[in-house]
Amino acid sequence: MAAFNAHASGVARGIIWRTYVVCWAARHGLGRAGDFVECGCLAGATARIVCDYLGFAQQDRRYFLYDLFVHTPDMQHPRSPLHGPDLFLQVGQRFADLPNVSVVQGRLPDVLHAISPEQIAFLHIDLNSASAEVGCLEMLFDRLSPGAVLVLDDYGWHWGIYKAQKPAEDRFFEARGYQVLELPTGQGVVIK
Repeated sequence: MAAFNAHASGVARGIIWRTYVVCWAARHGLGRAGDFVECGCLAGATARIVCDYLGFAQQDRRYFLYDLFVHTPDMQHPRSPLHGPDLFLQVGQRFADLPNVSVVQGRLPDVLHAISPEQIAFLHIDLNSASAEVGCLEMLFDRLSPGAVLVLDDYGWHWGIYKAQKPAEDRFFEARGYQVLELPTGQGVVIK
């Protein structure tokens, strides 16, 4: 709660159970080999809560945070008031005291070809785009350590821009013999 109260604001304060699920999955990742990855970090609030909750500065692993940080007209999801030319620098400053956190700017999944860990202990995907999320899964899912947890942020939201995510992700996982657990929070969870 101390980490949540220090970093959650606005809408994030109303979705505490979603934040708890991410913290639970990340804590589980401490028992697995590899680094942490968040695809779609926006302002980095959730990742910062995770870092404070886990004492991430003392962990012998990296946390990769990916986002475009700006909104372009071709994006499927609506622009957030936080998107803009200064957001990348603001997120970098939010994690300036954590040398094992890397904030990476670029279009996903394309940027993963240049910068991404070989082994992943925890993966959180929140891109609000079925094609981008499946593209990230294609690049990263096989890198998850056995027993690692993947959280799909908007998997169970069945309206607007989100409704394409569940069927696209279900096809991805069914082809690999997995089934996503849909949570009442709207998130989906897969244990590798």
